[in-house]
Amino acid sequence: MKVQDLYYFRKLAQTRSFTETADSFYVSQPSISTALKRLEEEFGTRLISRDRSSRSVRLTEAGDILYKNAQAIILLLEQTKKEIRNRELKEVKLGFLPTIGSHFLPKLLPEVSEYVSALNLIEEESSDVMYDMIQSGEISVAITALDQPYSSDDKLTYIPLAEKELFLWVSPEHPLASQTHIKPHMLDNVHFVTLAKGYAHERLFCQWAKTHQVDVSNTHYAQEVQTVNSMIASGMSAGVMIDLLVRDRCDLVKIPLDNAPRLYISLVINHDADITDIQKEFNKAMVEAANSFLMREKINN
Repeated sequence: MKVQDLYYFRKLAQTRSFTETADSFYVSQPSISTALKRLEEEFGTRLISRDRSSRSVRLTEAGDILYKNAQAIILLLEQTKKEIRNRELKEVKLGFLPTIGSHFLPKLLPEVSEYVSALNLIEEESSDVMYDMIQSGEISVAITALDQPYSSDDKLTYIPLAEKELFLWVSPEHPLASQTHIKPHMLDNVHFVTLAKGYAHERLFCQWAKTHQVDVSNTHYAQEVQTVNSMIASGMSAGVMIDLLVRDRCDLVKIPLDNAPRLYISLVINHDADITDIQKEFNKAMVEAANSFLMREKINN
């Protein structure tokens, strides 16, 4: 039996058409018929029945069993190919949020320079999407931001890199720009802009507003940090963010918030992820780099 025969059979079972199946693989119809014959000889039974008058094709009971299992077999084969390819490429993956990651990568990557030729940086704007990728094992190590210090998931380890307070940001022309500290009651009738749902910033902002009874019904949601910053700079909106998201912007004013929420930036490792030996070595090196960074920060502070 040829592996390609399973691909042909799966498509035939889905389309119920020899013509469409052949066209999908750019082969002749006799090639599909020959593959079907090989499979029927292999399993010693008919896999399809044909009504030549109506040119219809249907699966027999045996064909239905093979179709269900063929999908699992093909998936396993493709996963195996991917694992082997990754091992041969000796690739290591590191996930990060672009704006936050750009601050910490220069501090951590020099410690793992031997892996630079194998490094595949996986960028993701949404902190929630990145967290899901780590939790599922799609990525086994990442620099990400959370609205809490850690989760209760036992398979995840958190190395805290920073705990950042959120500030109110406005343009220099905004009515609140002259304030030295913001209390919730001062935000009545303020138009806000924040990152969209799926970002830890959005959750922290909404939770803080709810706790302090701040009306956020007049809020614009954006997908990118630069959009948020531009809307704040225009004077149309006020934003609530950590300072790492507002670097090198002389057109924005930072004002402390009363009982400000905090964002937790961590290196997160999934110890249950199915990864290669080189990825395991890289993850260990990243943990050592993170701990070294924290030690330097402690000494400097």
